[in-house]
Amino acid sequence: MTAEIGQAAIFLSILSALWAIGLLCVGLRQRNPNAVQSGRNAVIATFVLISIATGALIYGFVTDDFSMRYVVEVSSAAQPLLYKITALWGRMAGSLLFWLWLLTVAGAVVIWQNRKETTDSLADYALIPIAIVQLFFIILVTGLIEGVYNPLARFPNGQIAPDGAGMNPLLQTPSMAFHPPTLYIGWISLTVPFAFAVGALASGRIGSDWILRSRRWMLFSWIVLTIGITLGGNWAYRELGWGGYWAWDPVENASFMPWLLGTAYLHSVMIQEKRNMLKLWNILLITLAFQFTLLGTFITRSGIISSVHAFAQSDIGGYFLGFILASTAGVLGLVAYRWKRLKSANRLESLLSRESAFILNNWLFVGLTLIILWGTLWPIISEAINGQKASVPEAFFNKVVIIPGLLLLFLTGAGPIISWKKITPNNFRRMFLWPMAIGLFGGAVTWGILALKGHTAPIYSVLCSFAGVFVFAAIFAEFYRGAKLRAKRQETSFLNGLNLLIQRNKRRYGGYIVHIGIVILYIGIMGSKGYFLLESDSLKLGESMQVGAFQLTMKNGFQEERENYIRAGVAFDVKKNGRQLTTMTPARHFYHKAGQGEQDTIESAIRHFGVNDLYIALGDLPPNINAGGVVNVQVYHNPLIGVVWIGVAVMVLGGIVAFAEKYQRKSRTLIE
Repeated sequence: MTAEIGQAAIFLSILSALWAIGLLCVGLRQRNPNAVQSGRNAVIATFVLISIATGALIYGFVTDDFSMRYVVEVSSAAQPLLYKITALWGRMAGSLLFWLWLLTVAGAVVIWQNRKETTDSLADYALIPIAIVQLFFIILVTGLIEGVYNPLARFPNGQIAPDGAGMNPLLQTPSMAFHPPTLYIGWISLTVPFAFAVGALASGRIGSDWILRSRRWMLFSWIVLTIGITLGGNWAYRELGWGGYWAWDPVENASFMPWLLGTAYLHSVMIQEKRNMLKLWNILLITLAFQFTLLGTFITRSGIISSVHAFAQSDIGGYFLGFILASTAGVLGLVAYRWKRLKSANRLESLLSRESAFILNNWLFVGLTLIILWGTLWPIISEAINGQKASVPEAFFNKVVIIPGLLLLFLTGAGPIISWKKITPNNFRRMFLWPMAIGLFGGAVTWGILALKGHTAPIYSVLCSFAGVFVFAAIFAEFYRGAKLRAKRQETSFLNGLNLLIQRNKRRYGGYIVHIGIVILYIGIMGSKGYFLLESDSLKLGESMQVGAFQLTMKNGFQEERENYIRAGVAFDVKKNGRQLTTMTPARHFYHKAGQGEQDTIESAIRHFGVNDLYIALGDLPPNINAGGVVNVQVYHNPLIGVVWIGVAVMVLGGIVAFAEKYQRKSRTLIE
């Protein structure tokens, strides 16, 4: 009966979502607090109903209920408990239900945050678009439309399978247990700022109130998306055996583009708060960020673009495309209705100002998004033009993003230290002279080091070092000046002054910490992508290969029986300059249950040497390694790869500091 209860809950949630939309619209229009409260209660009811349905599906996994179609497709009796639970989002039907459940959680949290508000609350206007998005996903998971079935549906005629096919082996890793839900949470939390923007247009309250209400939601989304994207890169690095962490795969791009637009939005709203400008731009930008989350879902679920991450081909993509077009048209209609009130109260006074730096920052982020979108959709475009799908190579993205990426890196340091309205010569000398000089010195040092190591000192590495050192110097100076002044005023130590400085303006200095993390990330990318070593060889036991200063000798093969797979691989002795360092054991996992036939995954061996990695991946394994069989081996030496993960960690830390700043509501007279 559990599955039937879950299905009933899904169908009842259609009524609760419709009730929420209708009663909120009527209550807000007629200023009827009882109707508004009824609409709020319906949003809570939707959350409860979808929670019941989601819990019923998880119960089916845990109890190995192989009368349920979805459980049979993505789980098996031998599958570890963790991966039985994470099978919830292992395929399309379950992932849509999980997405819907997170949407209902977001709606419930918005109600809780604004529980003390009376009628005509901006939050109540925001609940209407949230409920509309919920209704769209509810309809998808009912199984009534072509392209997706109800994840709680049973097999006809009471059939029960003896066992399940098991989840895709590539998904049975800790990274993939947390990467998809983290991305989903980041994407779905973008719905709330979008809903507040729509609510502001619908209510006519087009000041800064909707930005203040949704700021922490946007920061939360940015933090979680940053973590989710990094977990995906780390999964690709460890599980795909190619020694990299980012290949501009269509699904990687689908997660990255909303992050770019969200980052642009976090910068542009500061101009609206400080200078009462860019009202229209901010609404359009958050709308784009939200729509790109749906576009990413369309790409991954339509089957129009192939990817190692994508779901199987389905007709469901058309429904997403239709919803994107319909919701965009609705926003544009509201924009046209409120056009006069969206005009900026102030204008740009100088090209040399913080406003200009932030606007250029926005153009670059949006430009990068459009470039990545073009490259991602090019297979579809080329097929429409000449009838053949032409994929875009990784090298295309690597080349076209370099210049905008370096400009954004420079603006990471220039934006925070340039003054509002207009820079003066005194401000320029005081803020820019020493950071620029130190940056030039850093670029020169990088050129010298690369030249001594025999590299041709590529100009992009030198420019990256210049911009990175400039940003470090500029932000360090901001922290130093502020902490010194605070310590002097409070008559305390420099460290206490630094702590007080950050505590008094968490948002500003948290942003500076994010910028430091971005510099660290750039340095890691420059080293790991520009200066890695790759060697391939075919070895027998006792044979060796050389990778830079490392010598690897193949010792013996091994095979181990695990819970639902067999682990087989070889052991390597690793020496550096003749000195024994460690033993590394790359392997392949052969899964007993993998849908149609046996499947295997690459389990790379990775050893950290400071911030550098030695990385070994195996090709197909012969059945007789210890009897003289030949093993194909790929070995990478990835310099500064650890710096990539450190940079992301610093970015997340800065985001958390900024998120910790409490929301303080201003009076309506100031914001409207």
